[in-house]
Amino acid sequence: MILQLPKIGLALGLACVLTSAAQANNLSITNVALASRDPATKSLVIKFDVSWNNSWHNKINHDAVWLTVRLNGTQDATTHKRLCQILASGLNPAGSSTGTADKLEFYVPSDKRGVFLRRSSNGNVANMATQGAQLTVDYSSCGFLDTDQVYASVFGLEMVFIPQGDFYTGDYNTSTASLNQGSADNNPWHIISENAIPVTNSASGSYYYVSNNNAGEYATGTSFNIAAAFPKGYAPFYVMKYELTEGQWVEFINSLGSSAQRANRDITDNEHKNSDTVMARNTISCAGSPLVCSTQRPWRPVSFLSWMDLAAFLDWDALRPMTELEFEKIARGPLLPVQGEYVWGTGDIAAAVHMSGNEDGTETITDANANANYNNTTFSGGDASQGASYQIGPLRVGIFASNATTRVMAGASYYGVMDISGNLKERVVTIGNAAGGTFDGQHGDGVLSSMTGFEGNADTAHWPGLDAISGRGVTGANGSGFRGGSWSDSGNLLRISDRTEAALTLTEATASFGGRGVRTYDGN
Repeated sequence: MILQLPKIGLALGLACVLTSAAQANNLSITNVALASRDPATKSLVIKFDVSWNNSWHNKINHDAVWLTVRLNGTQDATTHKRLCQILASGLNPAGSSTGTADKLEFYVPSDKRGVFLRRSSNGNVANMATQGAQLTVDYSSCGFLDTDQVYASVFGLEMVFIPQGDFYTGDYNTSTASLNQGSADNNPWHIISENAIPVTNSASGSYYYVSNNNAGEYATGTSFNIAAAFPKGYAPFYVMKYELTEGQWVEFINSLGSSAQRANRDITDNEHKNSDTVMARNTISCAGSPLVCSTQRPWRPVSFLSWMDLAAFLDWDALRPMTELEFEKIARGPLLPVQGEYVWGTGDIAAAVHMSGNEDGTETITDANANANYNNTTFSGGDASQGASYQIGPLRVGIFASNATTRVMAGASYYGVMDISGNLKERVVTIGNAAGGTFDGQHGDGVLSSMTGFEGNADTAHWPGLDAISGRGVTGANGSGFRGGSWSDSGNLLRISDRTEAALTLTEATASFGGRGVRTYDGN
């Protein structure tokens, strides 16, 4: 991880860089600099360079980079950074430039809290890079005045576009609690719109709920409505290509004020990992006041996340949680289900055991046909020689993918999303209880709770776990659950339609808990 502090006139640019030489999570944002400021429009121009690998755009979908811009008032990298709105929304808005590379475009959503950078036409690029990209932000939207000296940071995530369209959830009653069309009809649900779904106790040809009887979960055959506002996966959205990584978590927590860090978001405290040493391959350590956190393996997915932790990150980066229906859309796409299938579209699975190379972001798995990390596998090679704490846990994101791998070999979803089965459990919003059903898909706004004792909590309305007392934010996990399984689970939990833990409400933070976020697409 590299922090650059170039002197630009009266202000400085701070580059948030997440980079490795691997085939995954190799987004790099460098040379962040401030340019012109216009007090008449409260605008400030930010310039930067961007590069990432394996970019594509085809008739099905495409990848993109989600960029958010923050300002803070001092050069100190540990001081609180505030998300700023882009000055204008839409496609390539005034004041923006994609820089030196051609066939790139910006899309700024209507809330203007970030921007997608993506290819503008069909094609594939092994190494996408552009210099001198430019965004114009509204500095008043993040609380700064005309005369304030400011410092800028740009944070990025690789995303995958999930197009609008119908799809199926369930696999003919093969996986635990898979969704069926009736008590006597094992056909899967067919999601054909974002309209409300009436879940009924019908024998066939309907939407029938199947329960695993988690605490508070609807019983099998319960009748209820899934509201129109609940994101079902039919409408277009973007999803993080990889699970949230240690490097991204470190950038997040280091951007918060000291009170938010200490109160709730330190994953090395006794409510999380309870250690600054390596535990189950989690390498994050934190020290000082304010905390300065670091990681030895920034491309490894971050574990020991509670629901409250993931929600806080998603709110901070103007994203939102993924629903369990969206999980199945991401995994299967528009294809008909296959009984007992995994995210890569078959019923076959092979565990990773042996690593080749140092774990510097270029390590690979050498086992023939391996495409998943599951079943408490003890690794050899890589960091494993350093002891038990390095031998069981998550692998770097996207480790099974290369330029030569197929979907099955890469363990990839239909749309090219990585590690959505195995590695770490995916935290989702459940349809399996009333608390999950109130979720309406609002995005985070980049601002976390500032109430004493609750600093650093997500506080977006209708998110699972939101405290009834205003200002406290997300303090629980009711309405959340898990899909996709983890490194510590049996293969059955990795199946696309397995709902064993879909309505399992847990506030704990363990070595198998991770997550990723999504963003509803409001463009054409």
